[in-house]
Amino acid sequence: LAGEERQRILGGDTWNLSVCVLSKTGMIKDGFRFIDLFCGIGGFHQAMASLGGRCVFASDIDKECQKIYKQNYGIDVVGDITKVDAGEIEPFNVLCAGFPCQAFSHAGKQMGFKDKTRGTLFFDVAEIIRRKRPKAFFLENVKGLLIHDKGKTIQTILKVLREDLDYFVPDPQIVNAMNFGVPQHRERVYIVGLRKDQNVTEFTYPAPTDKTKTFADIKGEKTV
Repeated sequence: LAGEERQRILGGDTWNLSVCVLSKTGMIKDGFRFIDLFCGIGGFHQAMASLGGRCVFASDIDKECQKIYKQNYGIDVVGDITKVDAGEIEPFNVLCAGFPCQAFSHAGKQMGFKDKTRGTLFFDVAEIIRRKRPKAFFLENVKGLLIHDKGKTIQTILKVLREDLDYFVPDPQIVNAMNFGVPQHRERVYIVGLRKDQNVTEFTYPAPTDKTKTFADIKGEKTV
């Protein structure tokens, strides 16, 4: 995909949410460094880079995603996040993590934290936050996270982020990509956090900006 096409597809809801958070910290003006955990092919990267951020670390266990990410952004992607020593990650300001959703998805078995392969990876993210203390973080998952185990799972996550890690974390919200210029009905829950020395005490999620895009608006002219 050409740069402009890729930005239209991958920016969307993540870009608008990023503007809302980072504008409160001054990082868009001053520049910032971010890490991209469970990076896939770079949805968070597209949003952060377009706002002036520089990626200093990316991780995903999927080999094909690693190849595409390297082709798109020139960054070597580290594999298994559970084997990463947080102390070896370069200093950064923003953490992005679309941690695995299969354990919480309606399409899966909904084992949650009992899924020892994927359900507990949130705690690896939390450990990196604890050790590196970024100014802000963005976490993303399927909307089923909010009701999994009758709401106990999300309450555990919020307790860790708010009490154990001591971040300002507004209530999570479901955001649909189709409301932000992306021709896909894709509902995801976002959890944002800001370090308390940023002096942010209130936060409003972005309002829809563009509900009109269709696939015809973004498809390329050449057959791939």
